[in-house]
Amino acid sequence: AGADMGGMRAMLLIAATKKDFDYDTFFRSLADVWFTKQTLQKAYAQINNEHPMSYLRVNGTLQQFEEFLNFYGITEGDGMYLAPEDRVAIW
Repeated sequence: AGADMGGMRAMLLIAATKKDFDYDTFFRSLADVWFTKQTLQKAYAQINNEHPMSYLRVNGTLQQFEEFLNFYGITEGDGMYLAPEDRVAIW
């Protein structure tokens, strides 16, 4: 979602100004916030919701950012890799 990506961009801009920022804890904390177990019925109901499913709010957002890809060494061929031409730039 655009709001998730805008928020992530803002947080990453702030993180870049912090000495010894812990990117691993930061990215894992985001995943923890959105971690959920859903029944099939709940997942089906969310299809018509205007907000993306939880896993997309994490994976779909993070794979847009070089900071994430570089920190974990994600490259072409990895499951979380998204080619630069397919990424959406926020600011």
